[in-house]
Amino acid sequence: MCYMMDDKITMEITNDKLEEAIGAYVRERTQEKLVAVLNLLRPTKLLVPAMLKEQNQPTPCLLKSNNGDQFLAVYTSKAQIPEEPKSQAILSMPFQACNGIIVKPELQLTGMVINPFSDNLILKRELIEKLHEADMNAAQMKQIKMTPEQFQAFVKKQTEFYVFPKRLHTEGESFVQSLCEEKEAFVNRIFAEAYKEEKLYPYTEEDYSVMALEIAEDLTLIRVDLPERELAAGLCSRVYVTFDPIAKKAGYYTIELTKERNVHQLAEVLPDGKRVELGEAPVEGAELQKIIDLARMGKAEVTS
Repeated sequence: MCYMMDDKITMEITNDKLEEAIGAYVRERTQEKLVAVLNLLRPTKLLVPAMLKEQNQPTPCLLKSNNGDQFLAVYTSKAQIPEEPKSQAILSMPFQACNGIIVKPELQLTGMVINPFSDNLILKRELIEKLHEADMNAAQMKQIKMTPEQFQAFVKKQTEFYVFPKRLHTEGESFVQSLCEEKEAFVNRIFAEAYKEEKLYPYTEEDYSVMALEIAEDLTLIRVDLPERELAAGLCSRVYVTFDPIAKKAGYYTIELTKERNVHQLAEVLPDGKRVELGEAPVEGAELQKIIDLARMGKAEVTS
C-alpha cells in the first residue's frame, strides 16, 4: 500500500507530544520514558522520505551507518526532515506500517531511526519485531468475535506458548536475570503487555509465584506458577525455565491442563517455536526432578 501525500497534508503532521516524549527519553533513557514514547508512537503517522522507481512507485529511503547497518529513516514532522539530500516523495505511514517494512527478512534492516538528524532515536529490530507481533495478534483478535472468557484464554495462551518462550530464547541470559531479580513483577509485566489495554488485564503480581533455584554451577531452574482463575484445558498451570549460564542454553517447559480431571500434560517449547509433547506430567512433587533430568539431557525426551 502506498501512503503518498502532498505538501499541504505533510505540513499538518506535527506530533508535538511525541517529540516532547522523545526529547525527554533522549535526555534520560529510562524504561518509563521509553514506554511513554512507544505508547505515543503506536497510533501515530510518521513521515518517510522515498525515491520513485518504476511506474512512480515510491520506495522508502534507508540510512546506512558507518559500520554498514541499515535503518528505515522516519520523521515526526516535516520540520525534522533535512532539505538535503532532497527526496522525490514523502510518505505518510502509520507506525505499524513502518514496522511491517522493518521486519521483512529480505531487507535485512537493523531497525528504525526516528529524526536521525536531531534526536537520532534508534529502535532496534528486536523491539520492532515484538511490537509488530503484538499488533498482528491484536488485529487477529479484532477479526474474531470472542466472548470475554474466550479472549482471556486466547491472550493467555499466546503469551504462555509464544511470547514468553520467544523472549526467553531470544534474550537468553538477560531475560533469565530479570526473571530471577524481579520475579512476579517481571512475569506480570510480560502478560500485561499482551493485553494491550490495562482495563482488559485481569491479573496482578499476587496471582503469580516465582521460585528461582541454582541447582548447580551449570543449571538455574525457575518455577513460575500462573493464575488459577479462569484456567481451562490447553492453558498452563505453571511453566519452568532452565538456563545453563556456561553454555548459554535455555529451556522452556509447560505444565498444561487437560480435559481429564487431575491430568496434566508436560511439553517443551523449542527455540524455533515448536511445541514437543513429553507425555503426562508427573505429580507436583516429582516435577522438579523431571525438569532437571530433561535439562540435563539437553534435548526433549519424547515419550510414547
